[in-house]
Amino acid sequence: MSAATSVAPVPLYQEATEYWQTLTEECERLTRAINEAASEKGVRPDELVQWHPGSSIRMTKLGCPSTSVQVSIDFPSWGPLISGSITGRPDRKRTFKPDNFEMPIARDLDGQVVAIFDEGRSFSPRELACYLAQSFHRCYPRISLPC
Repeated sequence: MSAATSVAPVPLYQEATEYWQTLTEECERLTRAINEAASEKGVRPDELVQWHPGSSIRMTKLGCPSTSVQVSIDFPSWGPLISGSITGRPDRKRTFKPDNFEMPIARDLDGQVVAIFDEGRSFSPRELACYLAQSFHRCYPRISLPC
């Protein structure tokens, strides 16, 4: 006789997967929009934000000032979790204070699937993408970013 094992499904797995897909698409779209705005202001192609396709979200701007945004999703047993870090350097000698975060995926009071940030602030995929993209403002302080 064998004992049957049962793995409990992760709460909100499907909803979080859809949230992640939308977030990824929004981040890629904003990367293109930032680069378009920077190019219009004369920023050289090697100073634009790089989009790194893959299972995690990675956006980087090399050179100084630099910024790197890395975000991933994980599915612990208690529910989906978005984790990330925003790092960078204003010049070759100093670094910006790193911003590390974790945002559980949950349902908002109105039933929307959101990422919960800090003291209960919730982000839709578009809002979270804008939050991440704004990190590049320190690289392009005189350019109005598209979010």
